[in-house]
Amino acid sequence: MRRLPLTPYALALLLTLTACGGSDGTDEEPEQESAESSAEEDGQDQGAPPDGGSEGATQARAAAEDFLEALRDGDGETGCALIAEEAHASVALTATAPGTVAESCEPAFPTYAEGFNGADVAEIDEVEMGTDDSGETPIATVTLEYTAEVDGETADDLLFWLMDDGEWRIRTVPFGGLSG
Repeated sequence: MRRLPLTPYALALLLTLTACGGSDGTDEEPEQESAESSAEEDGQDQGAPPDGGSEGATQARAAAEDFLEALRDGDGETGCALIAEEAHASVALTATAPGTVAESCEPAFPTYAEGFNGADVAEIDEVEMGTDDSGETPIATVTLEYTAEVDGETADDLLFWLMDDGEWRIRTVPFGGLSG
């Protein structure tokens, strides 16, 4: 049996056919660039966590305003709704007399609110957006300012975390402003 040598023409034809045999990905790149540029046009950062932008800051500011109002009114239902469940015990512990334990956050909140130094003159100065250490959970640092002189120590800021249910809540109850 005799073998035929591959001629240069047959070899060139073989290389041409295999080199042109599929998509080189250029058809997909414009769509991807288009999606990225439309996200940039909408003001969204592709690497930013959800609700971590200006919409998140607006929502966190509203939650902080509601929390300050709950402090002023001693409203346990609203105040405790804005505190993550795992931090409810902190409110109960700070609001009870030594040797006693409150049953839950809501009945203890009015006492906690009374001890929150400067709540009646606290206002929101600014909201700074960030994330937790993993970079996945948006956190809003809400800086407080006081419109009148307050005797004693006050809380400088409130930290709100975006929870799995899409609501902004305090995970660490501020103690710095507690008096008494």
